[in-house]
Amino acid sequence: MVEDRFRVLLKLGLTSYDVKVFQALLNGGLMTAKEISRYSHVPYPKIYISLKKLAEMKWIKEEKSWPSRYYLASPDEILMRFKEKVKSDLEEFESFIESSVRPVYNSRGITEKSDVWLVNGYMAVMETVIEAVKLAKEEAKIALPFEPTQSFFKGLKDSLSDKKDLKVKVLVSSKSLSYIKKEIPKAEVRARDSMFGGGVISDSRTVVLMLSMPEGDYTAIASNHPYLAMLADSYFNYLWEGAETIV
Repeated sequence: MVEDRFRVLLKLGLTSYDVKVFQALLNGGLMTAKEISRYSHVPYPKIYISLKKLAEMKWIKEEKSWPSRYYLASPDEILMRFKEKVKSDLEEFESFIESSVRPVYNSRGITEKSDVWLVNGYMAVMETVIEAVKLAKEEAKIALPFEPTQSFFKGLKDSLSDKKDLKVKVLVSSKSLSYIKKEIPKAEVRARDSMFGGGVISDSRTVVLMLSMPEGDYTAIASNHPYLAMLADSYFNYLWEGAETIV
């Protein structure tokens, strides 16, 4: 039986015997295989299977002596080795998807389902815009024809704070220009007073189009449909080219 606090290790592919050996070395320190078996209650014939597995993961180390003794690697090293394994597995899986799955998937004429939905209400629209910005990995194009509220602007700044390599373009009205430029110095900002609505485009794939309603409320169209994203991207680029460049 594995203790609850160690059950997370089972999700990483370790067996219950592996976990018990890990616990034994954590609590008991430097031990021989026979001592580990006695401490962990793992049958002696099974000990070396777990020791080999943990050694291959570089979670434990072996002291060359007779008999051999084993000890746990440092927490920092275990965490580092785990991150390296996850990164390697992810890269291998991505390569598999791109080389073996996507070509077959595309050759069958299958198209990915795209969603288009409406968002109503100022706060809901602003939250949707911020979430779209968070999705951006390479470039975010933002158009703000209105003066943003403090709460919305804080959310926008927070969503950009940890994206140091993200390219950001912001179109704003002339009255908001100095404020936006000061608060988001990393962004390339241009002024344009004639905009039909506003919104955000993330990596030319995800789009949120904001429309101001006659009643003063807001609604938005949010979508990951490639053609809608392409249309919005083209319109933004058109506005951008005709906007006032700010140094």
